[in-house]
Amino acid sequence: MKSRRSIAERTIARARERGMPIDDDVEYMTLVELWIEGEIDIQDMRQRYNELLAHRSADRKARRGNSTFGQSFKPVAVSHNAADASFDLPSIDEDKTAGVFEDAADRPPQDEAGPTG
Repeated sequence: MKSRRSIAERTIARARERGMPIDDDVEYMTLVELWIEGEIDIQDMRQRYNELLAHRSADRKARRGNSTFGQSFKPVAVSHNAADASFDLPSIDEDKTAGVFEDAADRPPQDEAGPTG
């Protein structure tokens, strides 16, 4: 079970490094612990997690359906003519933005920039 705990700890650390912490999700971590202890296999863990996500999604949809926020909007007629959909954008100050895109193109993607690559 030490290797499963090690796998879980590395996965949790990678998620946190990427700005997506998963260890604050109590229900998910319960599934992780069941897997670490060998009470469920990885396929069962995946199935249970998918069921958990589906349940959460259904709860959110039900809350949205019961809220008055969504009911306060009125439908608006939308033209399918592209000319009707045009609008003016402010001009870009080329002095302030010079080199922005070139600098970004020269840097490696963040996933490749780290020591674990």
